[in-house]
Amino acid sequence: MNPTRQATGTMVGRTAGSAARKLCRFGIAAALVLAGLPATGGSASAVQGQPCPVRTGEGAYPNPLHECPAADPGVVIRGDTWYAFTTGLKLYKSTDAGHSWTDLGRFLQIPPGYVDAWAPEVYRIGNRWICYFSMRPGPGQFAKLFVATSTHLESGWKLRTEPLGEDPTVSMIDASMFVAPDGQRYLLYKEIGNRRIMIDRLSADGLTLARQPVPILTVTEAWEGNSVEAPTMVYRPHERRYYLFYSGNLYTANGNYAVGVARADSPTASFDPGKRGQPILVGDEHFASPGHQFVATVRVDGRLTEMLFYHAYPLTDPDGQPLPSPAPRALMMDQLTWGPDGWPRVHDGTPSR
Repeated sequence: MNPTRQATGTMVGRTAGSAARKLCRFGIAAALVLAGLPATGGSASAVQGQPCPVRTGEGAYPNPLHECPAADPGVVIRGDTWYAFTTGLKLYKSTDAGHSWTDLGRFLQIPPGYVDAWAPEVYRIGNRWICYFSMRPGPGQFAKLFVATSTHLESGWKLRTEPLGEDPTVSMIDASMFVAPDGQRYLLYKEIGNRRIMIDRLSADGLTLARQPVPILTVTEAWEGNSVEAPTMVYRPHERRYYLFYSGNLYTANGNYAVGVARADSPTASFDPGKRGQPILVGDEHFASPGHQFVATVRVDGRLTEMLFYHAYPLTDPDGQPLPSPAPRALMMDQLTWGPDGWPRVHDGTPSR
């Protein structure tokens, strides 16, 4: 299912009419300007923001959700208010269930000298919000995992200067949190170079790692190329199984990035034997390299529905005509369904329009 835009903020099945869609385009700078802060870190004030163009039409709710660059999305859903935290520490907000979006700018400034602030994911623990992401201390350095906290989603973010996780021999990126049925918190992440996804126990407040990581997924399939990354873990209680969504291959517009899934009976077991042989979401002539997925539950037509948020490079305009060059990675969404064989499915295996 790909929903349609309605003034009420509810979602229904997609209707036809892509030829009638109009694309509102703004001049959007793809490059992000780094703003310096003291080495101890700091927080960014809430800003009014700028509207992101969306692909609109009569009842149409097409992918992408908006046209602002939004790589590696981590999503927070609070009723009809949606937030998307993206690489570059950018924050986008919708107050009408994803129908229109505002670019709120950087929610956290990058300290001087640090580069490559990747893939923020935000979770509520107790009375505060926790953001996990990675940065390099400088060009050519190994990436480390960091954490920032705030009592408000849109402002007041404070960086904890001590890395949450670091390794002198490898980069650590794409952190995500999982809470097991027994309440134990885990952090999943990718080790660049080792071609594997790791899991480690988190403290109850989400601010300390046990530093006893276990590898749970490695490159074993041809479609994965040289990389597995962007882990997202989901527990299916009626099956008593853990599902690990991940992205594989090269993330560029001319790469073969795709979303895969594997399953196991424990969050710390090897998921390699339980891999689905082929990806559940691949690119097509309209969108390249879909991936870096995030599973969230939203209310659709009065029912709670699992959605897969992800990014992809738009290759065509709303009428399906090729763009002169791929657009920056944009925020995408499709319904996540489950087949009788226990495997998840996304649309027809390619992004919906």
